[in-house]
Amino acid sequence: MDKKELTESTMETEAKQAVVQKEAVPEVVLQYREYEVDMKTVTDRVKAHYFAKGYQKDSIEDIQIYVKPEDFTAYYVINDGVVGKVNLF
Repeated sequence: MDKKELTESTMETEAKQAVVQKEAVPEVVLQYREYEVDMKTVTDRVKAHYFAKGYQKDSIEDIQIYVKPEDFTAYYVINDGVVGKVNLF
């Protein structure tokens, strides 16, 4: 095996390892008074609310969620135009 083949083989192996390694996905939990909710649940509620309005499941290009625990509400903006709100708890 020549040096070029060895280098290409090493690069391929490193590339495969990079794909195999998974990035840690954080679990973010909001605690407010005696309540608790994780942000994945809030995101799922926002998406369900959006889809219930009749939008297609693959139509989300951009999503912002604003959590306001004192109102027990998460406000959202999807695709810079669709706004709504869902209960946090």
